[in-house]
Amino acid sequence: MKNAKITSFKKVVEEISFLLNEGLLAEAKEKLDGISIRNESYYSLFANYYYLINEFQQGITLLEEEALKEFPFSFEIVYNLATLKSAVGELIESLWMFARCVNLAGSDNDREIATKHLDQVIVLLKEDASLIPDQFRAALDYTEMILLEGDERTYPVSRFNESLVKKVVKDSAGNEFLTEMYKSMNVMDIDTNSRYFFKTELLQGKTTNSFSFEINNETTLPISLFGQYDDIEVQGPKSNYLFPKNVLSPNQFNYFTFNDVGEYKVTSNRPFFIAKPINMKPILKTPQIIITIFVDGLANSVIEEKLHSLMPHTYNFFSNGYINNNCYTTGDWTLPSVASMYTGKTTLHHGLYHPSNHFELNKYNHLFTKDFQKNGYLTAQINNDWRVTPTYGYLEGMDRILYQNYAGGFTAGEVVVEAIEHLETFKNNNHFLWISLMDLHDVADEINNDLMSQVNVSAKYRQNKNLGATSVLSSYDPNKLKKYESELKRVDLHLSSLYSYLESSFGKENIIVALVSDHGQTYLKEDDFLLHEPRRKVPFMLGGANIERKVSYELCSIIDIFPTISKLADIKAESYEGVVLKDFGGIGRDTAITETIHPNQPYLVAITDTEHIFRFKTKSNVSENGLVDLEHYEAQLLDIKTFDDVSVQFKEKLEIYIDTTIQRAIKLQP
Repeated sequence: MKNAKITSFKKVVEEISFLLNEGLLAEAKEKLDGISIRNESYYSLFANYYYLINEFQQGITLLEEEALKEFPFSFEIVYNLATLKSAVGELIESLWMFARCVNLAGSDNDREIATKHLDQVIVLLKEDASLIPDQFRAALDYTEMILLEGDERTYPVSRFNESLVKKVVKDSAGNEFLTEMYKSMNVMDIDTNSRYFFKTELLQGKTTNSFSFEINNETTLPISLFGQYDDIEVQGPKSNYLFPKNVLSPNQFNYFTFNDVGEYKVTSNRPFFIAKPINMKPILKTPQIIITIFVDGLANSVIEEKLHSLMPHTYNFFSNGYINNNCYTTGDWTLPSVASMYTGKTTLHHGLYHPSNHFELNKYNHLFTKDFQKNGYLTAQINNDWRVTPTYGYLEGMDRILYQNYAGGFTAGEVVVEAIEHLETFKNNNHFLWISLMDLHDVADEINNDLMSQVNVSAKYRQNKNLGATSVLSSYDPNKLKKYESELKRVDLHLSSLYSYLESSFGKENIIVALVSDHGQTYLKEDDFLLHEPRRKVPFMLGGANIERKVSYELCSIIDIFPTISKLADIKAESYEGVVLKDFGGIGRDTAITETIHPNQPYLVAITDTEHIFRFKTKSNVSENGLVDLEHYEAQLLDIKTFDDVSVQFKEKLEIYIDTTIQRAIKLQP
């Protein structure tokens, strides 16, 4: 199929490019003003126009305030911005942007052009008499870092291959956070190789050598020390305290709890990092405990009819609560899907989908964690998922993050133990807690590390290895289902400890527990279309305070999870594209969308309503810059019950979905 609107738009772009090249600037501006589509071409053409009329700052403003937000991976946008920065004399900024262009280049020609301009700017900087040698050297050093830039999955190593232990990073509001080692005995730091095998703890606070605070009841104060440290002195309302160097641990947060009401002052001869004081006995809320158990890769199609046998402890906990069997993910893998949960936005609108390019989710998006923190909850993550690291932006709205990469052995049992220890330590606090469990990933990745799964899966199912290019692209494999079911039982066994602890320590009337996932599994069904139902459908379960017993088939999306939980907790939160489900007094939704925006793969869309499933697939692949030609595509409409193709019978509805899909994604058009 072919879209006439896209064809017409391409023609207009060609006309404007011709006019700019011919110097017919007034005519080009007139046509630019008539474009309603705000895509990469629009911003690039306008930037060229501003450059040609010597209005460099207007071009910079347009690209920085609008274009980069929508197209952070665009070679054209960054290249034009680098050129404009050079034109106004901001040479160091221009240098770094040309370096970024080298990374973003989708062809050898683009890379050569960017490198040429990079070298030219270096020459100009060498000739700049106002630039002292140290500034020039620092600019070149950072340029080299950009050229070697990785991504955020290496945390607690930065994308520049530097350890973040004892390094201060900031959130979107400028709040400081520090990463410290956790339970590492005598190990002081990590590197690229050792990062897998140690836990780290990240807390919000500030760097200082003097800190004053006042408490009304029992309060604990976490302190981290830098390489050069000294004794810590605390002046209290009734007593003074001295913590000499030999008492302090230099490779962890040192927690000190104070009971006397009044003012305190903490000082040292050398700077230290002091985290936010934690009130150990705040006024309790209802519910007191809000926990999200995130099970990576949990397909609802597997557990919908067999939850009681595959995950009996989970069944017992949630069977008296809410189980939604009609919930859809927004993306096909972890990176975009979890971002959707935290922001209430679909992949296209939150922007975190590129597997290797740098993007900070919190720079352009509000995260629901801030709403819970603002409303008096101690917010925390016990996390082992390398696609949900603090450096992706998930530090936003978080008080505490305990992290270790799953590949280093931080599996379900230990995650649950740390979650329980966190809750028990701060037992009299209000909690918002996110727990990540990545164990099911082992099945797609053909990893057989766990005793229980190895022993309980018959040898006949373990004679072949079926690895896809990525875990997402694993092909249909009935043997994997056997391994998957065994792994579910193991995860459930470990979760049983958490369920038991929550009920015995807090009572169901004081808690809300959600069990959610980011995607199902491709290998569960033989289907050429990646976004089939076993890949798209995920569980959404709720148990605890005022959750009525119900098995629901209300249409749901993962972007509805936190808006619904916020409603139950009486917290006002901006829903964005998410809604509160009708089951809980909200407006609900008519459709649920899943999409794939992944370089070197077609742009895929699946939309479910009450009667049909709409499927859309571009003929072209998504570029490294996140763009795709929407002009040529395939589309069909399936009956939701039989999966029969009913495109001919419902041609008008099919065309409406096609138009809506292209219009929604029009910014992806090159």
